[in-house]
Amino acid sequence: MAFNWSLLGLISQLKYLVIVNVLYSMDICSLGETIGLVEIAKGIMLSPKDTLAKLKPEKVSTNDLLLKYVAILAVLPFIGTLIGYSFVGFSVGWGFAAFTLPIQYALILAIVTYVLTIAGVFVEGFVINALAPTFSAKQDQMQAMKVAAYASTPWLVAGILNIVPVLSILVLIAGLYGLYIAYLGLLSLMETPKEKVLGYLIAVIVVVIVVWAVIGFASSRLVWSFYAPPTPFGYGRFGY
Repeated sequence: MAFNWSLLGLISQLKYLVIVNVLYSMDICSLGETIGLVEIAKGIMLSPKDTLAKLKPEKVSTNDLLLKYVAILAVLPFIGTLIGYSFVGFSVGWGFAAFTLPIQYALILAIVTYVLTIAGVFVEGFVINALAPTFSAKQDQMQAMKVAAYASTPWLVAGILNIVPVLSILVLIAGLYGLYIAYLGLLSLMETPKEKVLGYLIAVIVVVIVVWAVIGFASSRLVWSFYAPPTPFGYGRFGY
């Protein structure tokens, strides 16, 4: 597998991908009658309670949520991962100098993470709906998928910070804010009784941890199966 892309050509391709996806979403997005993707993301992050209440009556399919919302926002961490790991660099272990992945492996990592991110949100929505009766919540696949998709907004937007891998901790912090949005979503969209919403959220958090542990393991394992990072003894898994 040979790649010979220049940085300029790569950025041009990524810019084209982002523009096409954003225009596509603005043109036919059915997530709201008068609310666009940018407005939804902004509202979810700045005033989640009011925005979720506004979005609750909206009829939206799983495909729309995944392909016209999550998939577009997921372009941000895709770009962050690709540029951050291939051009900026990151460190491995304690005290190792920063290094970069060859562009082809950074691209594989970004693509695999992108696809698994969308799949992960779908799994989260499915589990949220499946767990609803356990916590006396209203079982509704559409609303459950909304909770999963909208709760992912903060860390997907913050994913652009992966351009500087050392700032990835901020993406984690954004993910914690996403848990608060999930709490509001379980309370409002899933109509969970207040006395049971905390237990519901904890169950969802366990699922989220498992899902993202699998995503992280799968994406990194795939890349390292082709390419081993440098060690103090040289390159390769054992320094060879």
